[in-house]
Amino acid sequence: MNPPHLAVQYLESPPRGGNARAVQARLRAALDRLPIDAVLLGWALPPRLEEAVAAEVSRARLPLYRWQPLLTANRHAESLLAWRVIGPTGNPVAGHNDLAVFTFLCPNRHAVLEWVLEQLESIAASGLYQGFFFDRIRFPSPAATPWHRLACFCPECSRQAAEAGLNLTDVRRALQELRENGGAPALTHFLLTPPPAKATQPLQAFLAFRAQSITRFVRLAAQTVRAYGLAVGLDCFSPSLAFMVGQDLPALDACSDWIKLMTYPRVFGPAGLAFEYLDLARWLMENNLSAKEALQTLTEASGLPFPPSLDALAAHGLEAECIRQEIQRGRALGIRHLLAGLALVTMPGIHTSDEAHLRADFQAAQAADGLVLSWDLWHIPSRTLTVILEPESGGSNAQSLSSSRVNRSS
Repeated sequence: MNPPHLAVQYLESPPRGGNARAVQARLRAALDRLPIDAVLLGWALPPRLEEAVAAEVSRARLPLYRWQPLLTANRHAESLLAWRVIGPTGNPVAGHNDLAVFTFLCPNRHAVLEWVLEQLESIAASGLYQGFFFDRIRFPSPAATPWHRLACFCPECSRQAAEAGLNLTDVRRALQELRENGGAPALTHFLLTPPPAKATQPLQAFLAFRAQSITRFVRLAAQTVRAYGLAVGLDCFSPSLAFMVGQDLPALDACSDWIKLMTYPRVFGPAGLAFEYLDLARWLMENNLSAKEALQTLTEASGLPFPPSLDALAAHGLEAECIRQEIQRGRALGIRHLLAGLALVTMPGIHTSDEAHLRADFQAAQAADGLVLSWDLWHIPSRTLTVILEPESGGSNAQSLSSSRVNRSS
């Protein structure tokens, strides 16, 4: 099965008031208007909706991927919360807004691996899907308070790190020394810069160990579903942020058929560039940097074009040019089939885009091998899809999508 060129994420959760007929109708309308060639279906649906979407996708003769989180609790069961990642202070790292879907589990715990692989086996054996789209394949973002949220320091991580020649007590000590000596900018550079191949500095070695842990977990998950003949796509952080959450993109690429990059310039929620970099900026300011110094640190560490002030970043996020630059960075890392995520849903306080931004994002994303219409087709306004289809600057976006699809598959 070829990697998709235009995929759409659909039904992250059961839609309020959405019955099977409405769910099929919304999907059919999009399939009739856009050259979509894969549907990525959410993980928390009742069987009647899951089967309704599968029937519609089968009618269109397209592959259906299961959009499946791997390393989040999904529900606040005590047995799952016992597997949470542990921060350097010895405390579990809470999920974003204490949500189960953002409460991360340790990839080095054997019980977590067993739990995940059991789920994947059951889903793969159902016969409904032709592929998996793995999400939440990471550690929780430490951006808000790296001194407390950089994970994981659980007993199993300590044991496995020791087997690799790394003492996590030394890592804790290195963090504490940085904290006591104004080392927040240095830690920021560590978080955003992949280490050398043979890192000896404790923090660099720890960050490399985390990335190896995520890669190993994803590799085993991919092997499990590939045994059923299913394809594998990955939902990954934008390249400038990926290493901060334990994602080694070249290594993950070797585990998958394609990677989608979450390069969302104006998203003020987890994985969004604006959200993650604002958290880092505020943390730097809490550690005695001025706003100007914090912004300069982020610019140097990330290599991205930031707005002239943190107030502007907080108000407007970053520009579409970041999408193009992050795609180029992903290509330089060797991602073989790279899809760009397009954030198209309006969510108050999290994401809004006017038509100019949508068009700019679309054009910047043309540098990728394909696109993923993100955050749920169910919530994407019809007008937004119309903007994608409308002609601009001498050509049609729809023609661009179609011609790129033909060119990629020829």
